[in-house]
Amino acid sequence: MDSGAVSPAEFDDALDFLSAANTFLGGWSVMRERLEAWSRRWGKGEIITMLYVGTGAADIPLRILDWGRRRGFNIEIIGIDTDAKVLELARARTAGEESLGLMHMDLGAFAALGGRFDYVLGSLFLHHLPPAELEDSLSPLLARHGVCVDELSPLILHPGSARILDACERAMGLPDGAAALSRPFLRRHGNRSSASVLFILKDALAQLKSASPWGLLAALGPGFACEALLIRNE
Repeated sequence: MDSGAVSPAEFDDALDFLSAANTFLGGWSVMRERLEAWSRRWGKGEIITMLYVGTGAADIPLRILDWGRRRGFNIEIIGIDTDAKVLELARARTAGEESLGLMHMDLGAFAALGGRFDYVLGSLFLHHLPPAELEDSLSPLLARHGVCVDELSPLILHPGSARILDACERAMGLPDGAAALSRPFLRRHGNRSSASVLFILKDALAQLKSASPWGLLAALGPGFACEALLIRNE
């Protein structure tokens, strides 16, 4: 699907699969949990604005809007995606939904417009980010503690997909296979949300005798979030 060398029917099938994955593998349940928590601070007459990055078929934005209406909340969402073919199919699926706008644009270009939102959300798009952007997100954390990337061991990354692990290795200038601790978990269990890094850490502590004083644990959180934690080996 990411290569673009597929037919419209194949695109449609792929979007249906992702929608089913969100339904049955926890994507929507995680989002619903966060909505329940956030909405405790919302007023019934308040307009809540959201930006959804990598909107795909817009199945999650549609669910958010339906969830909000059932509870009397007024939610407006802008969904952006860099794939024009995906957006064309998404527009067909969301026709008539006035509270959802779809735009063909990447996050950097959209941010330059200066818009403000109450919440910025997204999932399954990290592998589309240029390696330099991932590197920029980690550099301040490492610099604050005077740590170089090649000092990090163990390196525990959220196994969202093989492509995400590849992108993280490239972003940090690491050789292929540097995320070796995460790949067996991905093969055995698939993407089991950001909490999977804790299970990988447990395995690493049992198996690894590292001479490095620092390790790194990085996970993708619900919505548009990335959390990274330096681990001190003592």
